[in-house]
Amino acid sequence: MPETRPAPDPARAPTLAGGASIRRMLRARQFWEQRSLHPVARLLLVLAVGVLLCIAIGFAVSSGEFTRYDLLAVAFYAGVAAFAWHPMTAAVIVMLISSVGVVFTGSGGDLLELAVALSLVAATCAPWVIVTHAVLLGVLIAYITTSSSALAAGGVYGIVGIAVIAFLGGVAFRLVAAREAFLVAERTRLAKDLEAIARESQERIADELHDGIAHDLTLVLFHARALPRQPDEEARQVSLSTIEQSAENALGSIQSLLSMMRDTATDGPPAYPTRYEGKVVVAATSLGALLKDAGIPTRVKVPHSGLPITPAAERALTEIAIEAVTNILKHAPRTQSAAIEILARTGSVELVVKNVSPSETPAQALSSGRGLHRARQRISESAGVLVAGRTTDGWVFRATVPAVAGHVN
Repeated sequence: MPETRPAPDPARAPTLAGGASIRRMLRARQFWEQRSLHPVARLLLVLAVGVLLCIAIGFAVSSGEFTRYDLLAVAFYAGVAAFAWHPMTAAVIVMLISSVGVVFTGSGGDLLELAVALSLVAATCAPWVIVTHAVLLGVLIAYITTSSSALAAGGVYGIVGIAVIAFLGGVAFRLVAAREAFLVAERTRLAKDLEAIARESQERIADELHDGIAHDLTLVLFHARALPRQPDEEARQVSLSTIEQSAENALGSIQSLLSMMRDTATDGPPAYPTRYEGKVVVAATSLGALLKDAGIPTRVKVPHSGLPITPAAERALTEIAIEAVTNILKHAPRTQSAAIEILARTGSVELVVKNVSPSETPAQALSSGRGLHRARQRISESAGVLVAGRTTDGWVFRATVPAVAGHVN
């Protein structure tokens, strides 16, 4: 049976709750990368800028003239609106217009607007842009303090306080946006994990159907077709016994399959793959007897001592032996003779299953089924090789796995 991954453990998933998690996020490079505004925040920003533009235009209309202050205000608001689409461009525009306003008009209002804009810069731009914005704000505050009296007493502290609040607000917004992105990514990861677990469960069910029920039903079908042609009563009894035993095994496999699907234990017999307990020698002997009972003279040659291979490699060889014998019964019922051999060579162990059949056997049915495809995958995990193909008088399945020094099953 294929190994399954454990279900995702919610306790292991990272969380954003707690100061330690926030500190980890603040130190993460991804957190400080340039990011776009949330669609809702983008809409609110555009609406707010629209209201400010309407107010600025209203003042200009009421005064009867459009001054350079009004022009700078409109340009500044347009730059703020650009944060909805291009934060970097918007930050450059805002810093440039604010610098022009402070230097050429000496207006403290431009400093205040630049301080407030720090919230958008902190929420969307890269760290170097945030630092540039803060440094520029400090330079302009120093400039206007030393060159004019546009700021009232204590005005510097007010602008610095507003800038700090704006920066913290921008970082808070970045935290909220990053948390939402994290939750979306986590939800996507969990969905993929659940899909993978579902696929693995489907694979387990398919393997159970193939390894157990399909094999037993193949025996039932083979002997049911052969029963009317049996030459004597003894052969008929062998077929009847095989049909009965195979039907019972299939029923046990179904019960095991239902138990696996419900994740509960049943009192029925275990699934088919455990019938030979993963021992290829036991499987070869039993499968040889099955072929003989089916009227196919079969030669079985197995070593008397343990095999120097890993349990995974032995399970793979067992699957290949089962698959080969099942294909003989299913696709080559007129087989004249068969052989199952396990050869312990220097540095490797080889399983050979071959048959002699007078009829043409569909190559596709024997070489591209689910069982052989999966067996090839399993044996490749143990650095082994499986070859299945036609010979001059039948078919041969040859699987080779490397021996493991000092390891005997």
